[in-house]
Amino acid sequence: MEKAESIQSREQRIVKLTIECVDLPQQNWDGHREIWLGIQQGKDVVQEVKLPVETASFRCELRVGNDSSQGSPNFLGPCAQGTVQDRFVYLCWGYRHLGMWAGFRRAKLPLGHLTWVNIEDNQVHVTVRCTDPKGGPICATVRDEFVSWSSLQ
Repeated sequence: MEKAESIQSREQRIVKLTIECVDLPQQNWDGHREIWLGIQQGKDVVQEVKLPVETASFRCELRVGNDSSQGSPNFLGPCAQGTVQDRFVYLCWGYRHLGMWAGFRRAKLPLGHLTWVNIEDNQVHVTVRCTDPKGGPICATVRDEFVSWSSLQ
């Protein structure tokens, strides 16, 4: 059996996703005097990092099941957002106020382009440039020129 076939035949596994955030915006932006960056897990924002920092790293585990309708990886778990056809991870911008998260922007990091070959070693690393052309935190769907998937084969 070919390597790709054996990978696709697995019912479920854990893939460790590491998101390395670089080129972070300034601590003060658009009236926000304190900015934090975190990853969305379910409805909560976790692993928050207070700016200014040089880089911020986030790690999460994604369960991967086989999407039988397309034969592509189906990412599951608390950090996987969206539908089967449009899976992604959210990076969230905001701050803590009285223990509650007060978010003002989110960046959607798509996972749909990842193939079984890309995740065969159960680890994926992505570097994200987090400052938009106007100097603010990136938001909406992160464009290709802002990301580098270093573990893609």
